[in-house]
Amino acid sequence: MDVRARRTRARLREAVLRLASERPVEDVAVADLVRTARINRTTFYKHAGSPAAVLERVLYADLDRVRSGWIDDTLEGRLSVQEVWERASHALVDHLERYDALYTAGLVGRRSAVLHRLLVDHFVESVRTLLARDPEMLPAGDGPTAWRTEAHARFVGHGEFGVVEAWLSLPAPRDRALFVSAITSMLPAWLAPGPPPRT
Repeated sequence: MDVRARRTRARLREAVLRLASERPVEDVAVADLVRTARINRTTFYKHAGSPAAVLERVLYADLDRVRSGWIDDTLEGRLSVQEVWERASHALVDHLERYDALYTAGLVGRRSAVLHRLLVDHFVESVRTLLARDPEMLPAGDGPTAWRTEAHARFVGHGEFGVVEAWLSLPAPRDRALFVSAITSMLPAWLAPGPPPRT
């Protein structure tokens, strides 16, 4: 990507974060975004199809780092289940706090279906990615492996989003320890089996 394209991406990032922190991204028009970013429509459509697509790229760049750390910790098997979830939960709450105004504007009161979908889809894909890298982690059960993988991924993804939504509904400043404790106690142990027992 050349310097001009990087500059445009940076302007779009700044603009979408500002506007989506004021109102749900569904209510952000392309005209508002290009005006705030100081670019024209033609340039905008070279980089994204909608304000929601810009927001997805921005948030996923950060969330992908959270996912990568969680999967690495899980597959390395050096940490206990508790430690894996605590580290991952702290990383996720760091993300939520970095974009607090945006998530408050979009998710408190369920105002943004787009933001809901972006988070759920990312959480679901995180579980799919983990199970693709280590299929033995998938619990035994009825039905084909592909179906069980999808069912488990969706169950965890929607549940994790529920914890996020419940935490965001609390008045600021929110208790980080409460979020970490909730995630650590609720998410299933099979997702982070921990180190093997000592012999």
